[in-house]
Amino acid sequence: MTAPGSARTWSGWYRSGARRRTVTMDDARRMSNSAWANSSRLISGLILYTGLGWLVSRWVGHQALLMAVGAMIGLGLSYYLMFTSLAHEAREDEARQGRENGT
Repeated sequence: MTAPGSARTWSGWYRSGARRRTVTMDDARRMSNSAWANSSRLISGLILYTGLGWLVSRWVGHQALLMAVGAMIGLGLSYYLMFTSLAHEAREDEARQGRENGT
């Protein structure tokens, strides 16, 4: 005797049934540029505002709290810039797909 077969065949990524999408070189280049830009924003914001916090703490008096506050402000502003740029890229992608599809 054989085991009964499944009525549904699973295919795709993690058996989700999702279809595969071919990534063009332009898409890959945009994703790479986006990744580099976002990681650069994150690192530079953290370094810049931590440095500003350090300078203010040296001016006011040596208080490590101002460095930590500068780091938190830098991270918050960096995340804001990252999310706004990602939202802008998503809108551009939707517009590009609309132009390609003729809608």
